Amino acid sequence: MNVLILGSGGRETSIYMKLQKSRAVSRIYILPGNGRLENRITGVDMMEFTAISRVIREKSIQLVVVGPEVPLVAGIKSHLEASNPGILVFGPDEKGARLEASKIFSYNIMQKLGIPTAKSSAAHSLEEAEKLMANHSFPLVIKADGLAAGKGVSIHPEGTSAREQLKKIFQDQIFQEAGNAVLLQDFMTGTEASLFAVCNGKTAVYLPTARDYKAAYDGGLGPNTGGMGSVCPGEALSVQQIAFADRVIVRKIIDEFHYTGILYVGLMVHSDKEDDLSVVEFNCRLGDPETQSVLPMVDTDLFPYILWACGVDSPPPLVENNGFYTMPMKSGFGVNVVVAAAGYPEKYAKNLEINLPASIPAGIEIVSAGMELTDGKLLSTGGRIFNIFAHGEDKKLALEKVYSFIEVLKEINDFSRFHYRRDIGL
Repeated sequence: MNVLILGSGGRETSIYMKLQKSRAVSRIYILPGNGRLENRITGVDMMEFTAISRVIREKSIQLVVVGPEVPLVAGIKSHLEASNPGILVFGPDEKGARLEASKIFSYNIMQKLGIPTAKSSAAHSLEEAEKLMANHSFPLVIKADGLAAGKGVSIHPEGTSAREQLKKIFQDQIFQEAGNAVLLQDFMTGTEASLFAVCNGKTAVYLPTARDYKAAYDGGLGPNTGGMGSVCPGEALSVQQIAFADRVIVRKIIDEFHYTGILYVGLMVHSDKEDDLSVVEFNCRLGDPETQSVLPMVDTDLFPYILWACGVDSPPPLVENNGFYTMPMKSGFGVNVVVAAAGYPEKYAKNLEINLPASIPAGIEIVSAGMELTDGKLLSTGGRIFNIFAHGEDKKLALEKVYSFIEVLKEINDFSRFHYRRDIGL
């Protein structure tokens, strides 16, 4: 089967690398991809659905895997299925994707279905938001309602900084249309965990759990980013808590939307009690950088699960556990560290040269993201440039591998121009 992946970041590269190992996949194309990948399709925007349909016909594509959220929110699944009879599209339709597109909509759905989350208030103007602040304690979480590339959430210890952020959102329009409304939310304490469900409209099978690290700097300091690293498995969730999330959260969402594709559930685990967790957010796609640590830890072919989620009647290998199903997982521990441009997520330079060693040690993967191949040189094009994944028999070995390899990279690169966190997994 010929497969087309849409996207260019580390998440899509990781999907590409995983599907490359499937014997059932004849050829993988990626649109637009990045500088280290083959079979790229460039010159076509991911939002040009008619042009993507032409690519599907020209390349005899049978399956489209949509990486980022924006095309899903815009209804790419419905468009491609209507324009290309028989095409399989991995991802939810626009109704399901709205769970990510609007924080207010998502909160209202959770209230309707009785899904645990933080106390929240929706505001559509600066004046309304300032009044509603009185209903909340500090720290206060402010979320831009719409899609803001992972940068629409801020945490404020007191009222002055919260009011400044609200003015930036409503008056300065720092998030443009995504900031036409906001969700004010009580700050939740605990440990964050990422749960990924592959859904077929009826039930779900779970990928290995993960934890990501959003803050720019060590110790959870600095501004929020798209993510500076991840570990797999996430150590915060017990089997009993996953079973609770399956019953009380995921199955309700599947039933409400006839949800297919990936459902990402960002959780705050408050304690080790089975039911003591809350939803932070829903996403309609795999997380980045969690994907880069999760997929290498899946100890089986991913392709049959994608077909299953698309309605193809071919049950993949399932591991039953406390009433829910998981994919077979490798033993040991996986850690992924993002190498970004210095200054990210704020002002940073582009066109930084990246040199990679000719040979890569066993258990290490380089997952490319914001880079292009220009005149034989790999040059950075974005803030998050590449990822380094390491697998070890335990956490200690995985951490030693990944950070030792970064030291190797420092010998052939000017790392004063790059930035990475030194505490991923610690």
